[in-house]
Amino acid sequence: MQSYKRSVPAIGLSLERATAGVPDDGWFYVILSGEVKGRFRAMKRALALYKSLLEDSGYTPPPSENRKVDAASDAVERYMDQLEAYWGDSHRHARRGVKTMYRS
Repeated sequence: MQSYKRSVPAIGLSLERATAGVPDDGWFYVILSGEVKGRFRAMKRALALYKSLLEDSGYTPPPSENRKVDAASDAVERYMDQLEAYWGDSHRHARRGVKTMYRS
């Protein structure tokens, strides 16, 4: 069984299957503060409970630092990285000599 975990550690909410915290029986478990709130065979139903508990808690994630990315400088940087990688490996692909070289 493939394990799955989705959690919000700040409020102790998680949706798990086949992890160290829940049995490997194929069921999805919704856990809030260490207490099992639901056990579902289908992930869709488990996710619905998970989302409703998340909304009921009133949790909002902390604001993240969004750095402005200049698309032009990002494209130039990516191009320069590709160019460096190409020329860094080019000596490996160079042909050394011709077919008739060293024939008498």
